[in-house]
Amino acid sequence: MGLVVSIPTITVSINDLSSLAGADLPPGKLTEVLSDLKCEVESLEGDEITYEVTSDRPDLFSSEGAARAIAHYLGRPVREARHSALPPLELRVTPSVAGVRPFIVAAALRGVTMSAEAIVQIMQLQEKLHNTYGSNRKKASIGIYDLDTVAPGFVYDALPPGEIRFIPLESDREMSGREILESTPKGRDYAGIIQHFERYPLLTDSNGRVLSMPPIINSEDTKVTGESHNILVDVTGTEEKAVEVCLNVVASALSVRGGALQRVEVSYPDRVVETPSAERQRQRLSQGAVRAVSSLDLTTGEIAGLLRRMGLQPEEVDKSTLEVTIPPYRADILHEVDLVEDVVMAYGLNRIEPELPRAVTTGSRLPSSRLRSRVRDLMVGMGFQEVSTYMLSSREVLEERSLMGRRELVEIVKPVSAEFSVVRDALLPKLLSFLGCNTHFSYPQKVFEYGDVVEVRASGARAEGTAVPRTHVAAAISDYRLSFEEIQAVAAALFRNLSMEAVFIPHPSRTFIEGRTAKITVCGREVGTVGEVSPEVLVNFGIACPVGAMECDLSRLTD
Repeated sequence: MGLVVSIPTITVSINDLSSLAGADLPPGKLTEVLSDLKCEVESLEGDEITYEVTSDRPDLFSSEGAARAIAHYLGRPVREARHSALPPLELRVTPSVAGVRPFIVAAALRGVTMSAEAIVQIMQLQEKLHNTYGSNRKKASIGIYDLDTVAPGFVYDALPPGEIRFIPLESDREMSGREILESTPKGRDYAGIIQHFERYPLLTDSNGRVLSMPPIINSEDTKVTGESHNILVDVTGTEEKAVEVCLNVVASALSVRGGALQRVEVSYPDRVVETPSAERQRQRLSQGAVRAVSSLDLTTGEIAGLLRRMGLQPEEVDKSTLEVTIPPYRADILHEVDLVEDVVMAYGLNRIEPELPRAVTTGSRLPSSRLRSRVRDLMVGMGFQEVSTYMLSSREVLEERSLMGRRELVEIVKPVSAEFSVVRDALLPKLLSFLGCNTHFSYPQKVFEYGDVVEVRASGARAEGTAVPRTHVAAAISDYRLSFEEIQAVAAALFRNLSMEAVFIPHPSRTFIEGRTAKITVCGREVGTVGEVSPEVLVNFGIACPVGAMECDLSRLTD
């Protein structure tokens, strides 16, 4: 039981890849270069090569981006993105989308050289981005249209489903918004994203022609073919950063096929933005950082040359520091250490000489590691499956949905999304969220997590408090029939097998049902809570069965 997150698997034509990269790439050489670029080749069959790539490199999700990376790596001429002399297209956003799917970005590519393989690659890129950065189209979904079939002057609106009528992609008849959700494969797959809203998002042109009903499906009238040369790309979603990343990746891929970028002026009710943004991220890299992380003793000139092989643009600030301009499609570079990784990749991992440790020591497990191993063995022995959730979370999960209430949490200064804006101080809300995402699996479901949390404690006169790391264990049982005694027995057995006696003291909590919850004390110290989760919390997390849960701060056993 669990949520499966697969590594993106990409299939491309070797001939198409070689043509775009401007290099004759025999299979052996291609496999070697892709490996150096963090792509693991899975198979070679005829003209097709299939490779896996980590989801932090969306620019490698298609042959266009892979060809660009290969050309940079081999020092071959790279087709640079061109900018059209045409003024920006206009796109107006109405207030009605604010509560449905509030963000949209767009770009036009003029003079793209399309082909059957190009369409296959753009479709593959679109779907891989949907599955990764788009969270299966919830955070971001991409629309790609033949610009010559529409009249510029676009409107992003939200209408009642009965007022929406157009011919959806791969269909031969006009349908309403509700019919599209019920009758088309894409509608059935993604209906859950918008069907609970009174209005559905809709993108139209200046003549009222429908381009798409995001995030479900495009119009048949605007589909891209091998004869298309001018392409319009839009990305709508609920996370502004996610839609920007997707647009940058798709627009840069189409530019590799000769497209000249024409920006779009997006007019929101309260602001006007031009997309894609002309701003470029810059990051400084010191010679010392490269040496400290990689042990490579390189000059700034050598480092700059290696960075250029990775498609980056370094400029010397002084004798020991470079300022690196990051291409908009490189969403993986967030810190100086990411640049060091690119330096090492360009240098070649196999060229780095192994070194003996400077000191010879005998390793042994820390007491905390021994406790972790013991607790895991005990929980597995009681029939629980271990899960691992993210340290970062949202206030909604930790405070509102779990009914744990507003409290001080460690906040992220510039979070990538609202879902990862704070550091968790408890494991139970994330376990409940996990159960809510897995209601389609058989019952009973018994899961636990042993992991770190961070508490904020008052620190004298310091108003912001102090972040204190702690180690917790949490467990939950979800079943059609469940009692407080069942989860209480788990807590009691856990501590008994740790040679400790747990005492349960009734104590009210909004997270649990009144009269079916208790504090757990060990050796006179309060270490955790156990109980039956309240129906309101179960509804908040979309859990259909009763849940018994416990959470303990194991750090208190060793403080």
